[in-house]
Amino acid sequence: MMKKIKIAGFVIGISGDNFCRFIASAGRAFGDFLTDEDADFSVTEDLPDASVAPYMNEKALYEISFEGIGCRFGRCGGQIWFTSDDKAASESHLLLWRPGDTTVHATSSICSPTLTRFALWMAVNMLLVGRKCAAVHSSVNVSGGSAVMCLGESGTGKSTHTRLLRENYPDSFLLNDDSPFVRAFEDGRIMVYGSPWSGKTPCYKQLAFPLKAVIRLSQAPYNRIRALSPLQAIGAVQPSLPPAFNYDDEMSDMSCALVSDIVSKVRFYHLECLPDDAAARLSYSTVFDEK
Repeated sequence: MMKKIKIAGFVIGISGDNFCRFIASAGRAFGDFLTDEDADFSVTEDLPDASVAPYMNEKALYEISFEGIGCRFGRCGGQIWFTSDDKAASESHLLLWRPGDTTVHATSSICSPTLTRFALWMAVNMLLVGRKCAAVHSSVNVSGGSAVMCLGESGTGKSTHTRLLRENYPDSFLLNDDSPFVRAFEDGRIMVYGSPWSGKTPCYKQLAFPLKAVIRLSQAPYNRIRALSPLQAIGAVQPSLPPAFNYDDEMSDMSCALVSDIVSKVRFYHLECLPDDAAARLSYSTVFDEK
């Protein structure tokens, strides 16, 4: 079984029952991203399930838990490994990838939708980050043919702010509310793309727009916005890329190359704000009216 999805202009062939069944069951999340074009990369379920066990005892460079899934990331020789583990369902999954290769290898056991969704997201990021393309944890609005990306820790109001922008500026619309992909081109363009991963908001658009600005949000009892220096901009956006990559030198270099291109071409701001209409009007006027 095989399906092909197009993410940020790249085509990824997905082979194996687990991933393909998940893509089919996810319905409209992946619907607009399916394609018949030739694949640039591949994710293949060709590892025996027993291959997970040795990596569960490996020393990880990075670990995180979310939605009941425990994730571990590390390196073994020249290979990057990534395990995800759903203890409640007694399920484990393994990704193996050698940086520079066009294929990520995965175990083939049928896993929960949450585990499978995140494993596929991670595999796609592994393949694309070396091409200066990766997911950025953010909420993205589009207005006048350009995109504005709102960053911030969970709970800082990214989704609220983009909703207020749409309510105050009816020509605006949501591109993605959790995991858009940003791609830097050799000609200097920085584009942001919708993706099949959008958190709790069902927004799955196979669309791309130039990235006009990035706004880092923080909660405050007032509304104030200021431009960020390049160094501050790096600090604002780097944590929003797949965080595991920062713990391996080779992956970090790839991630930093993308961040460097974004920061050199896109304006960055810090918005300290209340969750109100005035904050939305302040950010909109700053981004779209500033010369």
